[in-house]
Amino acid sequence: MSEIVIVSPAGRLDAYGARALWSELEPLTRKQHARVLVDLSETRYMSSEGLRVLMRASKSVKHNGGKLVLCNLNERLTEIVTMAGLDRVLEIYPTRGAAQRALNANASPQA
Repeated sequence: MSEIVIVSPAGRLDAYGARALWSELEPLTRKQHARVLVDLSETRYMSSEGLRVLMRASKSVKHNGGKLVLCNLNERLTEIVTMAGLDRVLEIYPTRGAAQRALNANASPQA
């Protein structure tokens, strides 16, 4: 079983912050059966660039048999994700513990 990798972006996921996040997520998207937890507790703002990075990473991880989940979105981030309709596409959990349980529940035995 693959280890859960926790990514914790801080500050703003604007054009600059989204590039930095993609630099961190991109290698994980190429791994088979990756389990990625993006903890947004330290993220204050997310632009469309940030949303695109999360969608791209989620799709790539899933394509390789893995799973990416988000947790700890503040009220503003929840509003942004919901307005974009991505709350129906991305898996979002209220706490890190809930997100880790979701990743463990769906862990691939071959990983």
